[in-house]
Amino acid sequence: MMQFSIHQLFPDFILADKNGYAMAKAIERALQIMCDTIQNGVDILQNIDKMPEWRLDEMAWELGCLYDHNEDIETKRRWIKDATPLYSALGTPQAIYNFLEGFFEQVELEEYWQYDGDPFHFRVTVSGEWNEANEAWLRRAVAASKNVRSVLDGIAVGSAATITVHGEGGAYPIVYPLAGEDALAGMRLEVTGIDCAG
Repeated sequence: MMQFSIHQLFPDFILADKNGYAMAKAIERALQIMCDTIQNGVDILQNIDKMPEWRLDEMAWELGCLYDHNEDIETKRRWIKDATPLYSALGTPQAIYNFLEGFFEQVELEEYWQYDGDPFHFRVTVSGEWNEANEAWLRRAVAASKNVRSVLDGIAVGSAATITVHGEGGAYPIVYPLAGEDALAGMRLEVTGIDCAG
């Protein structure tokens, strides 16, 4: 942002006169207001961190990116910032993660070879708030970001947990994943073979 000083803009003989000084201060203030207004306009158009929400919604339309108008403003900012990198990842599992991670607490994607599915099939497990609107968003996000030959086998809603087992040798954390081989959400996982003796 530009700062103006009347001593840079006007010669001393004008500033020595009280009317000249008043005129110089008025011009200085008008220039400062004009520069602040221009800077604010540039920020609204170009600086994603300072854009108002209406401009973020407009940018999503301009970029044609996957976007949810009901999401909070910080998530919208992240989606707009990541629009170009997201395009380069389209058709990969990472693209699905990129879209869904801002919407759900945790996301896991399993490809067909991880659960003995048909080639080019995959399934997604998420944790977080689940309702019809979120399911519609997930399906739209997956359809927009997956490879065209890939097929979504299913969506599961689950939650991850860390359980700490205390034994003589200390504490041993066990992380239950959202999903895994033969372990979709809702299945009870059996943990065996932990050596607590250290």
